[in-house]
Amino acid sequence: MNYQAIVEGMLFLVGENGISIKDIAQTLTIDEIRVIEIIEAYQDELNKEQRGLTLLKYGEKYKLVTKQEHFEYYQKLFSNPINFTFSNAALETLAIIAYKQPLTRLEIEQIRGVNSDGMIRKLLLKGLIKIAGYKDSVGHPSLYQVTDNFLDIFNLSSLDELPDFSQIIVDEEQLDIFNTRFQEESNND
Repeated sequence: MNYQAIVEGMLFLVGENGISIKDIAQTLTIDEIRVIEIIEAYQDELNKEQRGLTLLKYGEKYKLVTKQEHFEYYQKLFSNPINFTFSNAALETLAIIAYKQPLTRLEIEQIRGVNSDGMIRKLLLKGLIKIAGYKDSVGHPSLYQVTDNFLDIFNLSSLDELPDFSQIIVDEEQLDIFNTRFQEESNND
């Protein structure tokens, strides 16, 4: 069994939450010393092959992250309007933030029922949401809210103009129309 491949997949799935040696060991039903060996070998492989990802340890958890030296390219990717359209997941995340702001990533995930790390990063890079402060609770998680750019793109002067939440229906045709409009407006900027 290729434990290194399984651990890589686990690191990908847990995303920003990270995973501990103990959790990996319990999941794979192997001892923690063996997990440490697997993690170290995987980290060496990432470094030797000059790949775009690296493995970092925060507290007791390991996270798979992009390399800092490539940040400018990732930022360009998400700031280019041609590379960004509104998926159902993006619209859902934006709607949750717009209607419930400010709220934490965990609160967003509780409403959506799925991990939202990647979507939040994309929306932050696109300038549609921002960190509005930090919640006064354990870990002081970031609080997210929509930006003025969000209002501009949705042609709103304030959040008071948002439609009644119970009246929102998004189907594929509406999504296509919206994405076309967004592309046109972004290209005019």
